[in-house]
Amino acid sequence: MFDTPIVMIDFETTDMSPEHGGRVTEVAALRIVGGAVVARYVSLINCGVRISSFITQLTGITQNMVNSAPPAGKVIPELLDFIGDATLAAHNASFDEKFLRAESARLGLTPAHTGLICSVKLSRRVLPGLSSYSLGPLAASLGIRFKGAAHRAEADAEVASALLLHLGEQLRERYRLHSIAPQLLQEINKLAAAKVPAYLEKQNRPVRPASPKKSKPATGPQRYRHYKGGIYELVCEATQESDLTPVIVYRSHNGSVWTRPKAVFFEMIEIDGVRQQRFTPIEE
Repeated sequence: MFDTPIVMIDFETTDMSPEHGGRVTEVAALRIVGGAVVARYVSLINCGVRISSFITQLTGITQNMVNSAPPAGKVIPELLDFIGDATLAAHNASFDEKFLRAESARLGLTPAHTGLICSVKLSRRVLPGLSSYSLGPLAASLGIRFKGAAHRAEADAEVASALLLHLGEQLRERYRLHSIAPQLLQEINKLAAAKVPAYLEKQNRPVRPASPKKSKPATGPQRYRHYKGGIYELVCEATQESDLTPVIVYRSHNGSVWTRPKAVFFEMIEIDGVRQQRFTPIEE
């Protein structure tokens, strides 16, 4: 479905913002290739901070769990290696990317992901009119179930990945898309919901084949005999702009100009049990 990898990420944190002293306590990153999750990186994180009773009640993450977890100095570099230059995605993506960049900066590191997809924004544009776009209610309305406790990183990332795949399938079926580039999802994120259908219809609209790009003509036209007897002059070799297919441009005796894929023009065919070229060069 997706033509390049997407990594869905989810952080559990001590606060809503790193600017206010918030630190990460757990991370899950799931790599989506094509139409499935193929790898994951999951870890609790010890950032040396106190876990409030509110966070424990919300997430189930206790002070003892964090104290015995690997330090951020180990987890964050491993996480960045796992993400690599894939496109990053998250439900409310600006929140998770903000913490990723803040924790990376503390270690003098810079994330290398190429682009960011927000599944909240994407859901609003692909599935407008729903009563809630919070992860839990949205997933429930689509029949996507949590495999673990909500507000734990891996469970949330699992559901967000299933949601992203569901949205991708909706786009593919609705707009007859063979595959979906992450960049397309990023562009949809930027549009108002009302403009998405027209934008996607335009992406899928067939493009008329462009005229071949003519190369410099030869000093003397090479002539070819078609296996059925016609004689043609080679005009040039060219490239079809629509799909970069190499083509042969040739002219008949009455001045009509034709094009054929190069592979077809020089194809060997069988006539009455004898293999010969479709077009045979005429030696002058």
